[in-house]
Amino acid sequence: MKLQHKMILAFCLFIIGPFLAVGWASSSKTSATIKEEVGKTMLQLVKQNHAMMENTLISVRDKTITFLDNYFFSNSSQLAFWTNISTLGEMNEADAILGRWSSDGTEYALYLKEENTLPVDATAKNKGIIYLSGNTEEYPPWAEETLLEKGAGTVRLASIGSGSPTVLFTRAILHPEKYDETLGFLAVSKLEVLLMKNMIAVQLPKDAAIFLYDSGGELLMQYGEGAIAEGELPASLKSHESDYSYAADSHAYLYAVSYESRFGTRLVYKIPLASITGNQAQFQRTITIMMGVYLLFVLLFVLYVLRDIIKPLGKLVMFTRVYEPGRRLPFDMSPPRQRMDEFGLLHQAFIRMTQRLDQSIEENYGMQIKQKEQELSTLHSQITPHLLYNTLDSIYWYALDSGNQDVGAMVKDLSKLLRIGLSKGKSIITVSEEMEHVQAYIRLQMKRYPGVFEVFWDVDEGLENCMVPKVVIQPLVENAIFHGVQSMDGEGQLWVRVKNRGEELHILVEDNGFIPVDVEKLRLIVNGELRDKGYGIRNVHQRIQLHYGEAYGLEYRLRPEGGLIASIVVPFRVKE
Repeated sequence: MKLQHKMILAFCLFIIGPFLAVGWASSSKTSATIKEEVGKTMLQLVKQNHAMMENTLISVRDKTITFLDNYFFSNSSQLAFWTNISTLGEMNEADAILGRWSSDGTEYALYLKEENTLPVDATAKNKGIIYLSGNTEEYPPWAEETLLEKGAGTVRLASIGSGSPTVLFTRAILHPEKYDETLGFLAVSKLEVLLMKNMIAVQLPKDAAIFLYDSGGELLMQYGEGAIAEGELPASLKSHESDYSYAADSHAYLYAVSYESRFGTRLVYKIPLASITGNQAQFQRTITIMMGVYLLFVLLFVLYVLRDIIKPLGKLVMFTRVYEPGRRLPFDMSPPRQRMDEFGLLHQAFIRMTQRLDQSIEENYGMQIKQKEQELSTLHSQITPHLLYNTLDSIYWYALDSGNQDVGAMVKDLSKLLRIGLSKGKSIITVSEEMEHVQAYIRLQMKRYPGVFEVFWDVDEGLENCMVPKVVIQPLVENAIFHGVQSMDGEGQLWVRVKNRGEELHILVEDNGFIPVDVEKLRLIVNGELRDKGYGIRNVHQRIQLHYGEAYGLEYRLRPEGGLIASIVVPFRVKE
């Protein structure tokens, strides 16, 4: 059987057949499935909306905590102010403070026990500071329940003074030093202003409604038309759980309930079932017709794709069988026409991949040849220093045989300079090798400038095996000789110091030169901001930072006794 026939048969058996069977089975359960999915969706929606309301209440609670902390718990002078108001001006000031805290639509009221004689009666106010009479029976009806919370906040539907009922957040104010004593109450009213913004953020179907109940089951507020009659809410939704259910009478309504334990509130969605299942039958018939048309188009598309892919696919398969990297094909693999679909892109990508593979094989071959040439060049470069060392050694012994020991010593020092400078390609050497290198250089310069300067060495014990970048002291000594002490007629002095400073190694080259030095210009040269001179010291600084980072390097400073100090700082590391 051809591949085209196999794909048509597979399409009928595994796509059309199961599609029709599943469509018939699902149509009989669409109503229940829709109700279940809508119920889950509404439950998630009511939870999200309830979470927004809880966040609003938490924000109010946190704001009251901040209020009490600012005016009662953290500031003794503020506590004294609120508990000793005795004049009308102080009362107006207190009302102004509470008014500023009421800027978000809510209103803050502070109930305090009347301990001072006030010029006005503050027990009948509806906002600001309100004083409680000495008779506890005249306290607001919510005061006793708030006291039981011992400072925690509660949400309820209540009134402030003679005002209308409002959603109210209350909490008792405990004495900051005597927690068993209550100073009064803090009440935040008109929370419905904030909560209603959360409610209306959700667009409900027609005739749907939202209800918010407090921990005692009392209705705090609602949004939308309709109401929930006594006993209408299913019993399974009255527990402290979040769930959804349909009413028992012909499934007329969907109830979705979210319960939050922080404030004990319950949010209820009541949605008519008709707004959910509306034109379900007509919708199912429309879906069935659309599925039939869709299957027909899919079948035609499959036939088209089969005809358009089988032939180029066979050519691609043949190409994969005969292709060998680096060898030319006996036939042309370019497509008969330019195609921009996925298969055309795949065909072009496969051709480009084989071309890149052939190219990489050629490049790899060329790289191998260059590598061999580089190895030969490396061997040659290793022979040249060896020849130079042997030549200098021959000159050294010739000088000694001729009785010219000064020339022999200079040749020996020059050989040592070259040997340590090259260091067999190593970039890090020991302090002892570096000191040997700079000592050889200084001996050569003292032969060149006899009696011009003296050198003093100050190296801490035990630093011989510490590691430093090679040839970092010689450029500093060279600068100190040529720019500091060269023209001092025997009065020049150099100090080379290597000091252990805990986790750092400090290398200092000092001179007593008398020529004025511009330290700022030296800093610019070291940092590479002036490139017309100072290559040697800039090279030292850059090599140190390449090895150890920007925290280390070279710097210059003036010597208090006159002259200049070049200081190198590197990490203290010992040769393994």
